Amino acid sequence: MGSLFFLRNKSYLSFICLNFKKTPNFHILIKTICYISNICQNLTSDDIHKLKARIVIKNNQHGITGILLIKNGHVFQIIEGSTDYIDKLYLKIYQDHRHNGIIKLLDKTIKDHIFSLYGAGKFSVVSNYSDLKKLYLYFNWIKEANYLPANEIIHLTKNFLKYNT
Repeated sequence: MGSLFFLRNKSYLSFICLNFKKTPNFHILIKTICYISNICQNLTSDDIHKLKARIVIKNNQHGITGILLIKNGHVFQIIEGSTDYIDKLYLKIYQDHRHNGIIKLLDKTIKDHIFSLYGAGKFSVVSNYSDLKKLYLYFNWIKEANYLPANEIIHLTKNFLKYNT
């Protein structure tokens, strides 16, 4: 369980990935929400690092998978988990003063966590182009399954990266 984060601060890029455990097969509805927003300009690099650390811990505690990208002042996040918890988490995210202009791009029930196999089960920091390429390789791998929600998420993520370079 966990999340992937992408941050770009003045002189560096970083991804943080926590690997995920597969959801047990006992009728838990899994939901994914994807949104974009604008990060508040008064956040410092230190604020973002502290936020990132808290998000990693909380996502691990609650079995949330997905990715968070912050690039050029824009936020892109995909969260996956139990329907009840994801709805509550999204409400908290929506009310968070550290970003604004939130637009929900995707809100649907899925069969299983799309990001459950990303990162081989270990916490990793991705801080260069090579590591970003690993995300694309993962996307290419899951695209082979032709699972429509995964394809939608890949498309949304690639568009965010394309228009925020």
